[in-house]
Amino acid sequence: MKQPLPLPLLAAALSGVLLAASFPPHGLWPLAWTALVPLFFAALRSDSPGRAAFLGAVTGAFFYPAALSWMTNIFNPAVALLFWAIFALWLALHAALLKFLWDRVGAAGRGRWGELLWALLAGVTWAGLEYFRSEAWPLACPWLGLGYSQMAAAPVLQTTSVWGVYGLSAFIASANAAWTLLPQRRYLAPVLAVFLCALVSAWGRDRLASFDAEAGRPVKAALLQDETLDLESLLELSLSPAAAGADLLVWPEYAFYMKGGEEGKYSALIAERLGPRFPVSLIASGVQDPGEVAAGRGANFVLALGPGGEVFGRYDKLHPVPFVDDGLTPNPAPAPVSTPLGRLGAQICYDLAFEDGPRKVAVGGAEILISPTKDPLRWGLKQHLQHSDMSAARAVETGLWILRPATSGISQIIDPLGEVRAALAAGGRGVLAGAARLREGGTFYTAYGWLFGPLSMALTLGLGLWALFPRRR
Repeated sequence: MKQPLPLPLLAAALSGVLLAASFPPHGLWPLAWTALVPLFFAALRSDSPGRAAFLGAVTGAFFYPAALSWMTNIFNPAVALLFWAIFALWLALHAALLKFLWDRVGAAGRGRWGELLWALLAGVTWAGLEYFRSEAWPLACPWLGLGYSQMAAAPVLQTTSVWGVYGLSAFIASANAAWTLLPQRRYLAPVLAVFLCALVSAWGRDRLASFDAEAGRPVKAALLQDETLDLESLLELSLSPAAAGADLLVWPEYAFYMKGGEEGKYSALIAERLGPRFPVSLIASGVQDPGEVAAGRGANFVLALGPGGEVFGRYDKLHPVPFVDDGLTPNPAPAPVSTPLGRLGAQICYDLAFEDGPRKVAVGGAEILISPTKDPLRWGLKQHLQHSDMSAARAVETGLWILRPATSGISQIIDPLGEVRAALAAGGRGVLAGAARLREGGTFYTAYGWLFGPLSMALTLGLGLWALFPRRR
């Protein structure tokens, strides 16, 4: 029976509100485990995949403008609206595919196995679409992936060492699909989902108790937080008592600008000013001469310097931010930088939001991840909280400590279990000094589990083609 239109619309809107509340600044992560139930329930009772897609778009229309309201601090409202609409598109596609699969698999007389298969595919297709929009197309943006809602849930977060954040997203979406079957008195999928949630939580607690985050060589780090983009200001902070005794000094992204070919000049200047205080300094800078940027020769890089001005290596940004990092050429081969301290895996700002760069440098032998970041204060606290919150997933996925100095915060030191050991709040200027560990990285995720995202995308594409071109009877 066709439902009155307002009820499905209200259900879809409720899902959008609950999803927004699951992420920072609210951070009510338990809501994510049921947030999609109203949308899924309404989508299954819609009269066509097209109507289900409309409901998914309604959820997106409530979710993304609320959660990503800070985009208007970066772009004009029309561009922000375009981004929100693109995000909502993926929710619409998932809802349509969910309805199609329910009609073909879940409610097609296949009994309990059909229900289980449908709930499983609800998660896999969610992860497939999320992986595509986050990693695999020109406007890739990983923000607000469903798995990132669980960064404060330490036991559940540990599963990203196996299947990554996309596997966690799939698990949450499948659990939501299972709860959706309860009103129909279909109990097998919900009972199995409860059992798996309990099993995952128990496994995560065991990993938290057994994983030795303190293994490895200790290193004292000093992370600078300064939005002035002024060389003298950063040198002043580097020479302050708060940074004294550090083995590793790290400046934030775009700490200062230079012209092309001036790396040697500034390396010598910085070495002369800092003297022998730091065995290794990671100086983040960029070529921002308007003429060079216009010619596509802009650069955003990290130099690893020794106390005598020697350059141990350079890392260039892998993922330039669309419409922000103009004129940058992506780094074709991200690799760790060898220094006397160890092999340092740099990931500049937006790089750390993606799974591929951290994974590749970890596989390449990185012993720590270092992510100089530029988050201007004018972008708002909500943006800072959401961005910094994503870093914990990379730590658990790679099994490495993370040092993250940000221009206006939130600067962080994070251990391989995803726990923030030290932080400097947004808006301040100063030095975050703390201990970290250089250790051998690598997890099941970096070896094999990372394939879950691409394989889910491939399966989702196949199911989408089936929905578009169903076999004629």
